[in-house]
Amino acid sequence: MRPRSGGRVRCAERDGTVSTGVLLAGVMLVLDAALTAAGACAHRGDQKSAPENTLPAFQLAVEKGAHQIEFDVQLSKDGVLVLMHDATVDRTTNGAGKVSDLTFDQLRALDAGSWFRVEFAGTRIPTLREALETITPPTLCNVHLKDTPGVAAATAKLLAEMGRLEQCFLACTVEQAQEARRVAPTIRICNMSRQEGNRDAYVQSTLAQQCAFIQLHKQNGLEGLPEAVARLHAGGVKVNFFGAQDEPTIRALAAAGVDYILTDDLDLCLRILREPPIGGAAEKE
Repeated sequence: MRPRSGGRVRCAERDGTVSTGVLLAGVMLVLDAALTAAGACAHRGDQKSAPENTLPAFQLAVEKGAHQIEFDVQLSKDGVLVLMHDATVDRTTNGAGKVSDLTFDQLRALDAGSWFRVEFAGTRIPTLREALETITPPTLCNVHLKDTPGVAAATAKLLAEMGRLEQCFLACTVEQAQEARRVAPTIRICNMSRQEGNRDAYVQSTLAQQCAFIQLHKQNGLEGLPEAVARLHAGGVKVNFFGAQDEPTIRALAAAGVDYILTDDLDLCLRILREPPIGGAAEKE
């Protein structure tokens, strides 16, 4: 990753006054530095171009240069870690029923692509292992655990076995984090408890738990965001933000110092974050 700029912007003074043009240029330099520091997180993969939570969506996100990819993990009836956002398969496959009520073979037989576009017909529900084999370092994996018993321990075990504890972190509740840490004590956590409540309480709880990440939510708005981000950074916490699908919001999040912007429009987010900054500094790696 490209380090966040630590340089100071100096404004020329003349007779005790600051030139408006120079001051404006200084502000633009700060905003440009923020843009190059922020990263794009493909929410459920490149879901605007391929079916969400599928290997094609992850492959496209990796190829396009997403800095982080978010996906959702659940357990099948027979204990296989599979990717699906909803509790049921109804919306994103040609089947019906709860994921936890279906065996892996039953889930695997479903078409998870035709609902999106005909060219994705035959796309299957992937396993967590297949997703990790597709999303290789240095792309970060934002592994969102759904509310199924045992999913935290099973996921932590697989990440440890595959040597992916540095590449991946678990977006989960406090209780799931405790379960995962019993299996893999060094696993990194993104605190999701209290996410949609009071922002100050959420920030304080995340800092107290010494989590590696937090995922701030759009429902709390952008007011006071730079201060919250600065507080989190001072505590060693990386900041994800859900979510942004329009240029003004993406720019505002980057300017506030957010580390990773979760987006359903990966192309737009990457285009904005990759715009050449003043001075020609390189984009974030």
